[in-house]
Amino acid sequence: MQRRSLSRRRLIWYGLALAGGLLAACAGEGTTPSSGATGSASPTDSANATATMAGTPSAEEPVRIGMLVALSGPFASLGENLVRGLELALEEVNSEVAGRQIVVQVEDSAGNPDQALAKARQLVERDRVQVLAGVTLSSEAGALRDYIVSSGVPLIVSNAGLPGLTRDPKMRSPLIFRVSFANGQHEAPFGRYAYEKLGFRRVVLTGLDYSAGHDKVGAFGKHFEAAGGTIVGEVYAPVDTADYGPYLQRIAQYDADGVFAFYSGVDAVRFVQQYAEFGIKEQIPLFGSGDTVDESILQEQGEAALGYVSSSHYAVLYDSPENQELVRRTRERYGVVANQFVYQGYLTGRAIVEALAAVDGAIEDTARFLEALRAVRFRGPTGEFRFHPESQGAIITVFIRRVERLPSGELGNVVLDVIPDVDDVSF
Repeated sequence: MQRRSLSRRRLIWYGLALAGGLLAACAGEGTTPSSGATGSASPTDSANATATMAGTPSAEEPVRIGMLVALSGPFASLGENLVRGLELALEEVNSEVAGRQIVVQVEDSAGNPDQALAKARQLVERDRVQVLAGVTLSSEAGALRDYIVSSGVPLIVSNAGLPGLTRDPKMRSPLIFRVSFANGQHEAPFGRYAYEKLGFRRVVLTGLDYSAGHDKVGAFGKHFEAAGGTIVGEVYAPVDTADYGPYLQRIAQYDADGVFAFYSGVDAVRFVQQYAEFGIKEQIPLFGSGDTVDESILQEQGEAALGYVSSSHYAVLYDSPENQELVRRTRERYGVVANQFVYQGYLTGRAIVEALAAVDGAIEDTARFLEALRAVRFRGPTGEFRFHPESQGAIITVFIRRVERLPSGELGNVVLDVIPDVDDVSF
């Protein structure tokens, strides 16, 4: 299946049962749409009601996952790689748990909150998915939160780092899990590290002008200042900026010894390249969030990315057997280097598989399935994966990396240091 053609289709059912390593097409069953629930039932009541109405599952009935990601627009590469990672995880079990086939329906949110909500309703009410996954942007996660609670369908966030989704007791829900990070979760410890280990003292903050940009940049800045550093200025640019010249001019005017950056997708490619072309890189080192030099865009950034030091919850070059296997399978299956979004998609699929196995495939029993999700533990590419018992967000390892030219000639994020067991509550 060609991923680009997939991203342009409105509705895709595909079974991930394997035959010689290929996807097997699987048609969805027609259903009668139900009306959208908008009441104020508690998350626990919703989950219990769903379990009660479900009845006894049939072994012939597939487990249906709805994968909602951006497959068009400036964040399309993120969504595409999240889907790839999910596929790799399900392929490990031949898309079957406890005798039940697992099928995945992918919908394109286009990075738009309104479209994300509409597609989530379609997946739940028309297509009867039993678990939702994906969600690329924080704005989409915010738009989905209340609907998830009222519908009683579990959501496993694969990327969107909206902090309150797991950090805020008023926003959390027993139905919502996140395998990636809360925005700022790996940038916060990097603030102190940048001051104490990298020697930065006066830093300019720059990032995309939307919620994730402010969350990530803000978390770094807060902890950099707490360590003794000084923030001398902040510069934010709109998503999908073509010409960063005006923003780079402002950055160059500050008296700083470093520029901390958060950009993502095509914006990261443009910003990093133009930062070098503008001549600032020779005067002020650029460093920051790992999203800015993720492997999904690193080769495109080229020489301009060399020397960029970053923090991330994933490192392609981390030397563990599990990570080496993920990197190998990603290259063999898709012809690309693994990246943080493939990793997060993989964690999504793996968590679902582990929880399904614990309940013998009975995903209709929502309360049991949620309990199994909370207890999920497995050895993943970066070590033991587990959810924080309070937030239901992933406890991560933070990798400090630097972009270098590898012996193969490609660019890569070489691991410099590791900060273990960082949760999404304490920062």
